[in-house]
Amino acid sequence: MSAQAAVPSQAALDLAKQARNTGLFAALGRDPNGTWLDNPGAILTSGPEAAEFLHGQITNDVTGLAKGAGNFNARATKAGTLVQLFSTHRLPEDYAPGDAVLLLLERPRVAALQADLDKYNFTDAKLEDVSEQLRWFALQGPQAPAVAVAALRASGAENWAAAPEGSSRVLAGDGLPDKTLVICRSLTGDPGYLFALPSNSPDACEAFEMRLAQASKDAGLAVLEGVNVAEVLEILRVEAGQVRIGADVLPMDRVVPETGLEQEVVSYSKGCYLGQEVIARIRTYGSVNQALRGLIFDGANADILAALPAPGTELVLADGKKAGQWASRTYSPTLGAPIAFAFLDRNHRTQNQVLEIPSASGALKARVRMLPFYRAADRKSRAAFLHDRALQLFSNHKDEEAVHLLEEALRLDPAFNEAYEALGVILGRSERFHEAIDIFKRLEEVAPDEPMVHTNLSYFYMRLGDKETAENHKAQATVKKFGQFAGEKAAEAKAAEELVAKKEDAVRKKAMFEEVLEIDAEDPLALFGLGNALLTLEDYAGAERAFAKASETQKDNSPAYLAHGKALEKLGREADAAAVYKKGIEVASKKGDLMPLKDMEHRLLLLGAAKRG
Repeated sequence: MSAQAAVPSQAALDLAKQARNTGLFAALGRDPNGTWLDNPGAILTSGPEAAEFLHGQITNDVTGLAKGAGNFNARATKAGTLVQLFSTHRLPEDYAPGDAVLLLLERPRVAALQADLDKYNFTDAKLEDVSEQLRWFALQGPQAPAVAVAALRASGAENWAAAPEGSSRVLAGDGLPDKTLVICRSLTGDPGYLFALPSNSPDACEAFEMRLAQASKDAGLAVLEGVNVAEVLEILRVEAGQVRIGADVLPMDRVVPETGLEQEVVSYSKGCYLGQEVIARIRTYGSVNQALRGLIFDGANADILAALPAPGTELVLADGKKAGQWASRTYSPTLGAPIAFAFLDRNHRTQNQVLEIPSASGALKARVRMLPFYRAADRKSRAAFLHDRALQLFSNHKDEEAVHLLEEALRLDPAFNEAYEALGVILGRSERFHEAIDIFKRLEEVAPDEPMVHTNLSYFYMRLGDKETAENHKAQATVKKFGQFAGEKAAEAKAAEELVAKKEDAVRKKAMFEEVLEIDAEDPLALFGLGNALLTLEDYAGAERAFAKASETQKDNSPAYLAHGKALEKLGREADAAAVYKKGIEVASKKGDLMPLKDMEHRLLLLGAAKRG
């Protein structure tokens, strides 16, 4: 596999750090041997059947894209192996009247993708390599939106900061040539734009470059020139966890789910496309043997990179065990450490697992983590918003919309535990048990010590009739709950010991709170305490009565609603529990009690569609 120099130059690292802090501007396409990041190519698919043709050939939705919208996409073989990666942009009407879709990828790979698609083209769609017709400029980073608005006083620029990833728009006026296209496209993990100008207007292109370069310098952005462009963008690409054909995976070498890109480039709701059957079967029935992960090496020495085996070679640990295959690597100025991509097997890809890598100077330690290494500051908050919105949709019987938002949240934050759990529960409640199992197995890799993963897996396997596997997961849940003790028997003994102690304490508290209630039968704290004691003693009916009275006497007591709902669940009164949780959510929202609010939203989710009241 091809790759950039193992150890980046200090100049490139300094520019990459500057780009992370403020942003960067670069004129692209000047290095014929560059990566797609600094030498993009483009295929224009046009004609009345353009979108329909592509929709049946590539992995993500095309016909569902509005004009001016876009997404990430892939070309796969019939066996589900990855051939090419690219972004797809359904062009706005004022740029390409009729129907036209632009595919962006590395320029050296354009001819192969065009020929591959043409073999299956029995429509009126026309595929054209337009790489030479466009001059590309990149504006990327936290300050990119502000610089774009300040520098381009063209029509539409003022609203571009809010544009979604993949969307495209024509900019007009203020000296810009006709057909100036701007695409919201991140090359670095930060907000970013690609500007495409017609190459037959060289004077306008030069003026555009000077204007953007000066505005970028004034705002403190890194202005990349010469060979620095490819080197700096490669550092930022690896930090952002962006997979590249050639550097990370050879065409037709790996199935799409091995790359972890299926959440980003695959639509599971669209119709048939080449490779769909295999990709869908993997999602439904099992995980892949190897999956792409990140490695962060101990120490700040960039020379560690030179000691690593080349991309594409086997990854062998210090103890001689084979763990997977090497891919891209660089030094991360953001993390202050060497980083690498690696395809890792099931035994070596758990989040935070430490691997020992042999080298001439001794074993190197690397910690496994989910990609990306770097995430723009607003991605986590956006993922959290989508998760909360999905729970609201689910509670309103809009399961498919909820699933879509949770999948989007996981694209933004692949280590978002709550989104995995919510998605798995919703799929399970819809009796899509195989898909739910796949989600919880992924969650196990992110949160290996979390017992609720196995609790859910046990339930789903039991529903499928696989009692033996269900019992195994139930046992694993017990062991992980008391993971500090060796073996299942010790864990079970410790659990029993703790339960006896809790019940003894509950008996004492029950007597104490009953004495208080003899004096004041409506003391809300005593009622709440009595309810908790009765709950521990498994007197669920008594606990329910105590919590009900506690919430009646103190109507803004959010924890009382939560506890009342749990007692009702224990009694099998799930519809009543749901009603109490909904009332409690209203109370907690008004008071700003975030912990009980989240807990009650979560309990509503677990009750499922069949039990919603």
